[in-house]
Amino acid sequence: MKYKIAHIDESDQAINQFYHNFKSDFDIVKIKVDSDSEVHSLIEKALEKEVDAVVVDYLLIEEGEVNFNGNVLFDEFKKIRPHIPIIMLTSHEPEAIDHMKNVHIIYSKDLMDGESNVELDLLKAKIKISISNYYKLIDDTRLRIEALVYKRNVENGLSLLEEEDLAKSFVVMDELEPQAKGLPSHLTHPHEITKLTDFVSQTRQILEELKKANNK
Repeated sequence: MKYKIAHIDESDQAINQFYHNFKSDFDIVKIKVDSDSEVHSLIEKALEKEVDAVVVDYLLIEEGEVNFNGNVLFDEFKKIRPHIPIIMLTSHEPEAIDHMKNVHIIYSKDLMDGESNVELDLLKAKIKISISNYYKLIDDTRLRIEALVYKRNVENGLSLLEEEDLAKSFVVMDELEPQAKGLPSHLTHPHEITKLTDFVSQTRQILEELKKANNK
């Protein structure tokens, strides 16, 4: 089964070119930016398609008639799904680099011209590995939670370090799977989800206080 990628761009030509180059390796969800587009609506379009990664253009204002560029879309996406792989593909690398903290996700659209199949194949491989690592993090976090919950409930309880590990793992899982699809089955009932949401919120506050205390 192919991984599914959302491709967000304001140019029909760029969207078609990307589709032509990537359709053999991925299922592509085309998302066109136009004057009616808003940041959160674009994110919702991608998430409702349950994509595995996102590729976004930088200079969306060029033809899209919007007041934001791909760096804003990237930042807002990461607030909702901090760990989902996102790639920026642009014809304006220097400008994109000036507006991005993580410059390693920026790639040139020149890869689409067909002159360097090696570099294009390398980008495809990087995307696939990033997605694979993303799902490995989900699996590893779920297994860690299951092991710690079992030890807490069935064995001799948890040490303070293990309790902190469990709390952090819940926070990561909440970021990875907001609907709790990756949690142990006995924690996915509605009343448990409510308790878990409260627990995650409290845990975030505690971890922030610990971080502040350690920085003093």
